[in-house]
Amino acid sequence: MQKLLSVLAVCSTIFCSNVAAHSDHGVISGQAAINIVSKSLPQMTFKEFGFEVGKLGASWKLLTSSDMSVVSVEDSFYIVSANNTETESTIYFQIASNGQVMDVTYKNNF
Repeated sequence: MQKLLSVLAVCSTIFCSNVAAHSDHGVISGQAAINIVSKSLPQMTFKEFGFEVGKLGASWKLLTSSDMSVVSVEDSFYIVSANNTETESTIYFQIASNGQVMDVTYKNNF
């Protein structure tokens, strides 16, 4: 009986901690969308992620959050622009309200 109670206690702890680990998922803010873009840009300079813009040049990883802005807030996503003054180009990120990068393009045609 004591072993059964111990097993139930362990199982209960595992299930409860799993629920608590996912309790903070939800809708992100505009600032969080900018933070996601600032973390995505350096990654996109060394790897192709299948977006229209492809692998970006090294100058893109030098951008700061002041080079990025929320262009539009839609029902289920944010549009964030990243402006590279060195190459005089802008790219647009579509960030889902859960924080996932959905698309990256040269034109804001979302």
